[in-house]
Amino acid sequence: MSRRPALISLFTVWLTGLVTVLPAMADADPSREVEDKATEEQLLSSMFPSGCHFSGQFSQQKSMQGLPVPLKSAGDFYYSCDLGLVWHTSEPFSEAILYVNSTNNFRAEDDGTLTPLSGVARYIMSNIFVRLLKGDTGYFTDEFAVTQEPDGTLLLIPESEMMRKGLEAIRIAKSATGDGDATQPAVTIKVTDATGQNTQVLIDQIEEYSFESKRKAWEQCETLYSGKTNWCRVLLSPARFDAF
Repeated sequence: MSRRPALISLFTVWLTGLVTVLPAMADADPSREVEDKATEEQLLSSMFPSGCHFSGQFSQQKSMQGLPVPLKSAGDFYYSCDLGLVWHTSEPFSEAILYVNSTNNFRAEDDGTLTPLSGVARYIMSNIFVRLLKGDTGYFTDEFAVTQEPDGTLLLIPESEMMRKGLEAIRIAKSATGDGDATQPAVTIKVTDATGQNTQVLIDQIEEYSFESKRKAWEQCETLYSGKTNWCRVLLSPARFDAF
């Protein structure tokens, strides 16, 4: 049996079929619109990462019709605003997504094979997940109506009719893991598609790094993925990926 069912990675199962369409707001009160957007950005800023370089762990589960238990995966990641993103799935198999920008993004196998990412997976990375990691609040306030639920969870409802054909809602909640002085922040992202199926991702064990140069960002990547040195080299020089 192939090791790639619907669980192949976060980016190939998350929000399949979405299309980027800006909502029509011509009839809205301009001053009220600015005020509402500012409030939404404040809510999102409280959830989104504040640093420029950080790493962490993730666990994911996806509920699918016809399956008695959710599909699960887990792994680790490293994000740098100077380099891009390594999203490494370690369970149930090892594979990574390397994202530099909307033009240079790849699927990486443990044997060193690199395949350019395309289609839905590339769209989701560019327009949803990487924007969340880098704290692009403006994108989400443009594309979604943002409200806060009684338990503090942020509810994002797509405003475009075409986007709603693929996506019902995104919920983002911030919590804490660990006890006492070991307490660390955790973020849960729950996506409900138009069919009612849920994909939930928990990001925790987040560690932020303080450095400013691209070289330092690359060295940190090398430290985290010392056994996969070509991954970090791809982020540093994506145009040369054929050489690896």
